[in-house]
Amino acid sequence: MAIRSFLLFFLTLSLTACAPDGKYPKAELAEQTAAWAKMMEGHDVVMPLMDDLYQASTALKPLAESAMVEASDFHPRAQLALQNIETAEDAMMGWMRHISENPLDSLREKSADHAAVMAFIADGQQQIDDVATAMQQSLAAAKQLIQERTGN
Repeated sequence: MAIRSFLLFFLTLSLTACAPDGKYPKAELAEQTAAWAKMMEGHDVVMPLMDDLYQASTALKPLAESAMVEASDFHPRAQLALQNIETAEDAMMGWMRHISENPLDSLREKSADHAAVMAFIADGQQQIDDVATAMQQSLAAAKQLIQERTGN
């Protein structure tokens, strides 16, 4: 009987240790995981734009420099577009740094409050949505200026 009790205790301890702290019911874990996955999907959609932003920036810089001596408004518009690209890139890097410093497992360890975990994820979702908007707008503006200047 003592051996059975010990085995039962050990089995219970093992199962509890393998669960994510046992802090959250399965439904809450599933909700957190789904929300995190949705947020990361937003990242996965936007991340390829980083290369597009780099290419647009690389193409726009010499056009802005060559227009600097002209009596036109192209140079200041190009400088603003380049600044917006840099801001969007910085926002993306900041978001990724913040998320990598606070992965889902770490959030769960830090807090037993499901609402706090969900609020963090919702905030991350809003931030990546804002980053996506900034990236798309700055890329569109840069492409417009490049097309205006080169016809391509």
